[in-house]
Amino acid sequence: MKHLRRGLAAIASLALATALCAVGAEPAAAASPTSRTAPQGHGTCTPTDPELQRQGTAWTCIKLGPAPASAVAAAPARARAGNPGADQCLKDDQGNIPSIRTAYCTKYLAEYVTIGEDDKVNGRAQVLVLAAAAMNSLPKAAWAEEVRVYTLSMTPNIAYVTLQLSSTCSGQCTAGPLAWGGNPVQLKAGQAREDGQLSYSSSVGKGFDTMINIYYHINGTIKTTTGTGVHRNTSLNWYGPTVRCDDKVGQWAGCIVNGHTANVTFHRSKYKGAAIAYEWAQIHLLSHPGTPGNLLNRWYVDPLDPKAKNRRALTCDRAPYAFPRGATGIPKDSCDEYPFARTTQGGNPGQQCIDITPREVGGVWDVANVQVDRGTPPNAPCIRAHVNEDDNEAAGTEYGNAVLSDRIYEGEPFEVIIDP
Repeated sequence: MKHLRRGLAAIASLALATALCAVGAEPAAAASPTSRTAPQGHGTCTPTDPELQRQGTAWTCIKLGPAPASAVAAAPARARAGNPGADQCLKDDQGNIPSIRTAYCTKYLAEYVTIGEDDKVNGRAQVLVLAAAAMNSLPKAAWAEEVRVYTLSMTPNIAYVTLQLSSTCSGQCTAGPLAWGGNPVQLKAGQAREDGQLSYSSSVGKGFDTMINIYYHINGTIKTTTGTGVHRNTSLNWYGPTVRCDDKVGQWAGCIVNGHTANVTFHRSKYKGAAIAYEWAQIHLLSHPGTPGNLLNRWYVDPLDPKAKNRRALTCDRAPYAFPRGATGIPKDSCDEYPFARTTQGGNPGQQCIDITPREVGGVWDVANVQVDRGTPPNAPCIRAHVNEDDNEAAGTEYGNAVLSDRIYEGEPFEVIIDP
């Protein structure tokens, strides 16, 4: 009977212990890192191995964010030189992708952090990523980005970080190889890499165009000064520019950055009387042709008259008011019409235009020195200017070059800019 009571007591004791464990009376085993919730607000986070956990680092994280002006200013001056796209990196009023029609710069700040068991940041590194491109950097409908990365800051507990960068593109577009041949670049405090490249090409067909979006992808790692592990973080992605490629302008296909008005720029110092004539017309004609809000449109090319000679003749050569070449003493005098004959707004009958003579005074070309020779109707749609033939032809060549470089479609609006 005594042995029976002792056996029943042992069984009861074991049952009680089991019940207590079931309700948590005994200490639970430590949760594995993968079973815990990742810290919030730090991008993509990866749990560390037990060794680093014991040393106070429970997570490594990477996130991408806007690159503030202060971050770009902190990079070496050489980061902002090299091509028109690099010039765009200086801008801080267009977000992460400052651009013009012919170039862009994609800029982001990659922030690497280490986080303790208390979910507090105990280490940080910041890397500036710049990808700058000129749209004519490769032949035809292709272009390349110069990729530069700079370590802006790094706390002592981080030995180095790595960055692997690739990109993809949508539409009729193929992205080239990964930057640095697909190898992750290693960056310690104060270090940089300026020799990366990403490239793209479009297979757009003759007479067509296509819209292309660019996307970037990063893999990053953090190596702390203690422990042996290098901890990989999941790929992070961000958006690049939208590009328009076409084979509708000129002999070859080409691309521009979408969202910008085309322009043709004339320098007074180079185009002299021609530039002054266009500027005078922009100021004095009521339509202010070629200015913002009063854009010109490229003329639809007539296959029987591709250079619009008939439209120009209507303005300059036909009766009753044929242009009086040589009447005002301009050497190699010629008729320069504005708006241009190769625009929708041009090709006006000559009798409707105001005739002017731009003159150089004291070595200076200025609209203040323009002489009005005939006609001052306030509603005149055009001017005819006495301009040296060489300057007239050079300005016409500049217009043709801008049509190609800015990929100006037939009928597409563009601005005419006059600068020093």
